[in-house]
Amino acid sequence: MQPLKVYSALARIAALCAIAPLAAAADSSEDIFRGALRYTVQVRTTLPVPFDGDRKGSGLGAGFVVDAGRGWIMTNAHVVGRSPSRVEVALHGQDFTEAEKVYVDPFLDLAIIRVSGRAESETKGIEEPRLECAGVPPVGHPVGAFGHPWRLQFTGTRGIISGVTARYRTELLQTDAPINQGNSGGPLISLESGRIVGINTAGIRGAQNTNFAVAIKYACRILELLQNGADPSPPDLKLVYFRDVDNRKELKVARSYAGDGMLKLLPGDVIRQVVGVDGVIENETQLLHALRGRLANSSLKLLRDGRESTVSGRKLPMPRVLETRGVYASGVLFGPITIRDALEIGARGLMVHHVEPGSIGQSREIEKSDLLEAVDGAPVPDVDSLYSRLDEARKSGRRVILTFKKLAGGDALFSYTQRRLLVGNLRIIGPQNPVMSDK
Repeated sequence: MQPLKVYSALARIAALCAIAPLAAAADSSEDIFRGALRYTVQVRTTLPVPFDGDRKGSGLGAGFVVDAGRGWIMTNAHVVGRSPSRVEVALHGQDFTEAEKVYVDPFLDLAIIRVSGRAESETKGIEEPRLECAGVPPVGHPVGAFGHPWRLQFTGTRGIISGVTARYRTELLQTDAPINQGNSGGPLISLESGRIVGINTAGIRGAQNTNFAVAIKYACRILELLQNGADPSPPDLKLVYFRDVDNRKELKVARSYAGDGMLKLLPGDVIRQVVGVDGVIENETQLLHALRGRLANSSLKLLRDGRESTVSGRKLPMPRVLETRGVYASGVLFGPITIRDALEIGARGLMVHHVEPGSIGQSREIEKSDLLEAVDGAPVPDVDSLYSRLDEARKSGRRVILTFKKLAGGDALFSYTQRRLLVGNLRIIGPQNPVMSDK
């Protein structure tokens, strides 16, 4: 009987040893979520007229304080919109107050907004969360998502890092931590270190536990540049890449539309590295990250025809989101063409971004993504030209003839239409030109 007593005692000790780390982990998670309650905010947005990629309406998302002194909050671009919108923020236990956009990234789903007045003084008392700027956590790392799923405010969920993927254009962390509507923009937090490792972004509808977050290491670079007064915009390299269907983790150029004097790459070039920046480039997110803040003085290492080569050239920033302008007329929003390879089809100028249901524009069968080729037979290369042309027609009370190119299918890639439009409710959407006030 004595050996049985020994084994029984050992078993009890082993059980206690196993329980102790679990209890410690639980305590740690509780502390981490308690801290998130202090630095996470609600973000409420109302967006009346959407540019391409946004949706009209209002919604609730999340964000988190990243610079308490400046009143800066980080969130998703799709939470606050890349279009002009009204944004409001509420700290835990506080009322909503207006916020303004500081920066919205044209590539990553990331934005930084600022609160002022009473809310700014309240953020100054918040201890900023630590950000994991050094890298991404490994598969299996425990994480917690914090936000407001289905309007259940300040809710925490947990899971693990499932992987990293660049399948959906940008590189994203994959996690099985539940991320639902209302979680977007909130922090994805390491449950070991308490550091924020990602910005909760999206999930695959209908899939089980397949959710995504922007890795915070990419956001850290943007935040650092903004805090130093530098432009964090990524470069507009005018490149289209081969899809990495076989997950070879290489960035291979398919088309280049760079003009004279710009950084010139050739179809088939494999981009390997930005000179002076550690790490091999595996996807577009990594390339743009390495070039942020280095547009004027950076070179690329690449493989060209199987041989290593280094190329240099001028790089311009992508168009700034907060400077995007459009023309709204008769329920139709016209704005810049957003198709990356538009030059492949000779598309220049403007396209339809939004058609208001029940509007005159919808009755004329104008559709989103239609390419505007001409007004009364003459090209309109930019927003100001279109506004002037439509304003002349509005003042004289005459209809304009709009010529559109649109994707068709069948035996022709495109179809062409001409629609007569009576101009009404004409205005500029976005930053105003002083001579172009609302009519």
